[in-house]
Amino acid sequence: MHTNAKITILTFVITLLFSSNSSSQNRGQLNILEGMSVTAKGGYNMFFGDLVDESRGSFTVGAMVDREMSEFISARVQLLGGQMKGTQVFPTSGLEYAYFDNIYTEFTVGGTYKPLNHIMGYFKQRTFQPYAHLNVGLVYYNSTEYWGEAGSGPQDEEWRSASEIAPLVSFGGGASFWINPMISANIEVSSAVPFTDRMDVHDVWYAHDDWQTEVNPISTDPYDVYYNFTVGITFVIQDSKLRNDPKYNRKSYIKTRQFYQSKSRRTPNRRTDKKKFLFF
Repeated sequence: MHTNAKITILTFVITLLFSSNSSSQNRGQLNILEGMSVTAKGGYNMFFGDLVDESRGSFTVGAMVDREMSEFISARVQLLGGQMKGTQVFPTSGLEYAYFDNIYTEFTVGGTYKPLNHIMGYFKQRTFQPYAHLNVGLVYYNSTEYWGEAGSGPQDEEWRSASEIAPLVSFGGGASFWINPMISANIEVSSAVPFTDRMDVHDVWYAHDDWQTEVNPISTDPYDVYYNFTVGITFVIQDSKLRNDPKYNRKSYIKTRQFYQSKSRRTPNRRTDKKKFLFF
């Protein structure tokens, strides 16, 4: 694992742990649950490492915890996992040269930026809320590479394997779609750049029969980039104390009035019914 990447990740985590929004600072204490939500998600990943010409897609599932830090910045922690796969085709014959599969888990911390809140004013009931995100963390993978029908070794026999943890940087964008005060839908795309070239175990290759003696290795391009495309459902754990921009007060009332019935209007009715029953 690269030392510089470790230092970067540690610095980023410490910064998040000691940051808080302005309203929390004014109160003198931090309620960690304020503005917090959790998102369950799943989707599709596409691997773009060295050992992929075909069949590069597989599945990803996971969860994300997000907390509003200001009107347009949130902190987030995410755990994703799933499977990756890919096939390399021999250029002259078009036959399968080698293929791999793996299981992977990534853990990241990061932040999101909501441009509409920044440009147009804070509105927590906004129907469509796009955002950009940036994260750092670690990825664990357990990968195996196999010979294909045009490979140098016996077809479908294991060539080599790797099980490692590597630093990771990911970034991308997404959007949330407001459903009610407690639930919203979520879509997101992210590009992940792990600081390793062994997620497909294909970091070097050998010409002709050199693979048997592993002499004259030829290095492949660094970094096994992959993409995640996910959809999810977000549940609000506790609403934030941030207030909508005043120009959205009426819109907010119209969108939320059906979800909040006034107790003051219900309680007298119950009391009136009780009195009618007692004095009938």
